Amino acid sequence: MTAPIRILVADDEPTSRLLMRATLEKSGFEAILAVDGDDALRQFRAHLCDMAMLDVEMPGRNGYQVCAELRREAGDELPIVMVTGMDDIDSIERAYESGATDFMAKPINWSLIGHRVKYLYRAYQALLALRAANARHAAILHAIPDLLFEMDSDGRYLDCHSPRPDLLPAPPAALLGRTVAEVLPGEGAAVCMSALREAEVQGFSTGRQFQLQLAKGKCWFELSVARKADGTEGKPRFIVLSRDITQRKEDEFRIHSLAYFDSLTGLPNRRSFMERLGREVQRARHEGSRLAVVFLDMDGFKNINDTLGHPAGDLVLQGLADRLRKGLRPSDVLARQNARDPEAQLARLGGDEFTILLPNMRHDEDAMVIASRIRQELVKPFALGDREVVLSASIGIAIYPDDGDDAETLLKHADTAMYHAKAEGGDNCQYYIRSMTDQAVRRMDMIGSLRRALENDEFFLVY
Repeated sequence: MTAPIRILVADDEPTSRLLMRATLEKSGFEAILAVDGDDALRQFRAHLCDMAMLDVEMPGRNGYQVCAELRREAGDELPIVMVTGMDDIDSIERAYESGATDFMAKPINWSLIGHRVKYLYRAYQALLALRAANARHAAILHAIPDLLFEMDSDGRYLDCHSPRPDLLPAPPAALLGRTVAEVLPGEGAAVCMSALREAEVQGFSTGRQFQLQLAKGKCWFELSVARKADGTEGKPRFIVLSRDITQRKEDEFRIHSLAYFDSLTGLPNRRSFMERLGREVQRARHEGSRLAVVFLDMDGFKNINDTLGHPAGDLVLQGLADRLRKGLRPSDVLARQNARDPEAQLARLGGDEFTILLPNMRHDEDAMVIASRIRQELVKPFALGDREVVLSASIGIAIYPDDGDDAETLLKHADTAMYHAKAEGGDNCQYYIRSMTDQAVRRMDMIGSLRRALENDEFFLVY
């Protein structure tokens, strides 16, 4: 069973005190009586009352003084009612200035006093609940690491919560009343307004991202928007959560780099090259254009690893990549003759094997010109400390659509042409021709036959 609500009643008139106690107890309250202001303070401290009803005119400390003292001791939440026979404006204002919650004028309507006190206490409880809810909401809000805004349908900032001011384009106070178009650059404002429009129709919007240049550097943000009740003017309002995803973007970039780029040279790897080649084949098929795949392998590179060690070989590979980049500057690539043509792509497939994609070829001969220029660049000596290393390159070329109509076939045929160049002594360039594949097949068949003959002991001495 819960204890009754305890109310302090301070009045120097005995009749009024007894009537008030009887009325309150009839309504289910417990009344603590005090005969004057000083006694009111003693009784309150002794009984920890939930509410106070103070007569204004009392000997010693009057009701105003007791009210002010109780307010200092009990805080802002204690409901204090001033009971006064004075109904002038000055008395009422003085009651509120002393900290009173409400006032009652004498003579008191005893039949209504219980209902009046219940209403006041209920309002007091609602206030406590509201303050507790606000405290919880404030705690939750401060625990959210993201930027939180309230906006209208025009993208105007109505409220702002920011645990990290360095993530804002301006101080919070400077944002309020302004629109995203006035605060954010064009792309960021467009993404934000698009999210608001989607939330206005669907009730929510998630996943939209944009990049923003801040004082700390470039940051990425992801928006989540929810529509709330319409404002006073009938315009919808929105809660906008803006999450800093810069680290996630950087992690994604690193993962992408590991998946698509060679860690030693920084060049695209086989996976990246094949995906790009596949797209360019589709493009060439659609436009009726031609492209070339150039396959390059260094002659004698294995000797560097064997004699000078793999660290020296890595330095040579990095130098090779730099020379290949310089040899494929857009101004030097004959196949790229206007601004809309895609640039050539250089890739390292692995080891000392490199490939070059030349899209939008105008003349097949251009591939040989570029390959020869690169070969001449690569024969220049590489400096390794006090040593100079000289290498040459064997290069094979396959043309779409003559030598294949898909990425895998083109790369395989360019590789076949490169092996033919190596078989010719190296340091030269060869176009792919059908007979190279036939020759390679015959060579593979012969190797297989010789291996089986050894396993079956089918060799015998003739002379």
